[in-house]
Amino acid sequence: MELLQAPFDPENHFNFSATVEWMDTWWTQCFYISALYVLLVHWGQHKMKENKKFGLRKPLFLWSLALAAFSAIGFFRVGGQFVTELQSTGWHETLCTIDFYKAENHGVWCFIFLLSKLPELFDTLFIVLRKQKLIFLHWYHHITVYCFCWYTYSTPNGHTRLFMIMNYFVHLIMYSYYAIRAQGFVKVPRAVSIAITCLQLIQMLCGIAACSYSLLMLLNDVPCNAQYRNIYVSLLMYSSYAILFARFFYVNYLKKKEGTSS
Repeated sequence: MELLQAPFDPENHFNFSATVEWMDTWWTQCFYISALYVLLVHWGQHKMKENKKFGLRKPLFLWSLALAAFSAIGFFRVGGQFVTELQSTGWHETLCTIDFYKAENHGVWCFIFLLSKLPELFDTLFIVLRKQKLIFLHWYHHITVYCFCWYTYSTPNGHTRLFMIMNYFVHLIMYSYYAIRAQGFVKVPRAVSIAITCLQLIQMLCGIAACSYSLLMLLNDVPCNAQYRNIYVSLLMYSSYAILFARFFYVNYLKKKEGTSS
């Protein structure tokens, strides 16, 4: 665990105040970028109807592998500190503190995490160019996570660290799965995709539980670094994800296909 907490040299130069000032200036740009993203995605789908689909296996493999590696580093850097604090101070202090945002060796990974939500929008490019099915859950999830991360950074809440750790972990598994599938050398069992969807659904339920805990603390005047507005936005976001992922799970893994016997 000590190895996971040993700071890399770039982490020693993180300036929390400067990043907050920068984010306060630029965070609203996420709405314009998201609107442009949605327009380009649907325009791209329309244009691709007239063209043959692209293979893009190698670019998709490299893209997925890079995001899996990034998620692994972020998970171990932030998750390692979370486990250490959990063991030493307990659940309440760990969930309600915001000191990790300002820490030089781990705060940088919080900032990089929110920045990463912008390039992750390019995931959709592969779906469009390969003429794969683009579901509402995919692009809705991308833009709402992106906007939420940029919106919430300048008003830190303790429970958002759990969101970040879970997201790093699920993306590590998910992008590794995408990389293996893109190679095409190994047939990945259907059980793997089912397990990943279950992880995503569990992530949303854990997020709802963490936000509910913070809300309960505030309502009972127990010290906890959280704001009502952030909690309500988080609960709305997590609840919508939980519903959509549950529906996705049902439609893809439980619902009987037309023409199949009972």
